[in-house]
Amino acid sequence: MQTQPEVMLKPSAPPIPMVPLPLHPLTAPPEPIPKKKPKTCLKVICCLLLIIIVLIAVFMFFALYLFKKRDIQITANNLNLEDMSFTMTPITLNMVFGINIGIKNPNYAGFKYESTNTTILYHGLLAGISPMPAGMIKARSSKTMHNTIYIIAATIVNSPFLLPELVAGKLLLTSKTSMVGKVVLFNNIKIHATVDASCDIIVDLQSQTMTSNCNGNVKMS
Repeated sequence: MQTQPEVMLKPSAPPIPMVPLPLHPLTAPPEPIPKKKPKTCLKVICCLLLIIIVLIAVFMFFALYLFKKRDIQITANNLNLEDMSFTMTPITLNMVFGINIGIKNPNYAGFKYESTNTTILYHGLLAGISPMPAGMIKARSSKTMHNTIYIIAATIVNSPFLLPELVAGKLLLTSKTSMVGKVVLFNNIKIHATVDASCDIIVDLQSQTMTSNCNGNVKMS
């Protein structure tokens, strides 16, 4: 019995190492982005400082210019005696005069005032009262108000100054007006204010004319 020849098995070749294929450019992992220096905080700080500087500049502008208190100017114009009569023995005096009070507001804010009175004093004695209705004086504008004042003779006939002044032909009077109201800025900001106005008035009995020297002051709170 014949036996088949044995097949000699050759050793297999060593495995071929796998070489990685290059990835397609579209599927390649993104390269790391270089980190930028943190500048956000610096920008925020610069913006805040700029805003603070602008606010301080605006505040200083309002405080030193717009909100600066400027004295309200008071003048008395067109003073005229509408009626006057007086006697020496006995001493009597009846006087009615008209006066135009001009008010100039140089401030950058309007002044809204309540109704008040203009009082006439004769050496400290109440000699007359004239009502003044409420109103408004706009910013940087002027307003003229006409007042008719009746002298209350009964309160001054006993004054020791009346006879010498009647003889000299001149009466010395003082008018006082206190206007209480609010300074209005931008139609929203309101500041309490008081305007005090006074006029020294000289009445010439012979020519029946009047002269005056007026001044005013504004107080804000």
